[in-house]
Amino acid sequence: MARSHKRQHFVPQSYLKAWCDPTTPAGQAPYVWIFNKDGSGARRKAPDNIFYERDLYTIHGLDGERDLVLEHGLAGLESEFVAVRDAKLARREKITGREHAMLCAFIAAAQPRTPTFRDHLAGQWAKVLEDMDQMMDWAKTATPEQKRVAGLIASGSGPSLGYEDVKRLAEKPMESMLVPMIQEVAPLLARLDFMVLVSAGPTFITSDFPCVWSDPECHKRPPMYQAPALMYESIEISLPVSPHQLILLNRRGFAGYCDVRERVVDEYNRRTRFHCSEYFVSNTNATKPVWFDIGVEPEDSWRKRNP
Repeated sequence: MARSHKRQHFVPQSYLKAWCDPTTPAGQAPYVWIFNKDGSGARRKAPDNIFYERDLYTIHGLDGERDLVLEHGLAGLESEFVAVRDAKLARREKITGREHAMLCAFIAAAQPRTPTFRDHLAGQWAKVLEDMDQMMDWAKTATPEQKRVAGLIASGSGPSLGYEDVKRLAEKPMESMLVPMIQEVAPLLARLDFMVLVSAGPTFITSDFPCVWSDPECHKRPPMYQAPALMYESIEISLPVSPHQLILLNRRGFAGYCDVRERVVDEYNRRTRFHCSEYFVSNTNATKPVWFDIGVEPEDSWRKRNP
């Protein structure tokens, strides 16, 4: 019987298999340890049984037909990622230009393919749709002159989306935005410096939102400019690729393979845990207090310098 592909993983199970507990008893299905964001509720789960939704990427036609183009496209990207991770990264070998581009595409897809990001986009477009509804209600009682002025303002704002376009984006943002977002972001990520942090001892964790955009210098900027962005030299984009390796994209010239100590692993685990949506994953049933440390506001923060 052909697979229905209804169970669609937003964190690939092939990616998660790297975190299976190495002490899994013989004859038992491999499992990872999954924790609630606050560190509670540790339990064992097979990678196939976590981080999925039914028909998350399925495009439904008007006739009810299921289009799996997004699901199949992501599955192909996942297979290539795992092959390069296991054959090249794990052996600390140099990757080719094509492999580098593929890894950047996988990282570019890691955030927008999650329900958390989907809901964020849907909320943004829902606000636009609400504004359009209000404008349509206003037009019912507006005078011809008011409509003429409004038309002049709108005509100078460039190409616009129709009501049905915005409604579709609010209801199913992935169908229209997932592929364009990957195509737009992946080439930009490919321009960044590519470093792989390697830990021989302490292990990296991952989560239900594994790709983290962070900026260690953001606290120095005014609040409205503190969001991490590619235009800043201090941008860091991290993705754990296995318990012993983490990809770090940056703009500071850090590249190649770099052995790191426990304190560095702890810092990136803290970031991963902090940015997860609901759950984080480890290959052991142990956590560390430092992962939950929210830290203190630096003395050189913008707020302290501008009381």
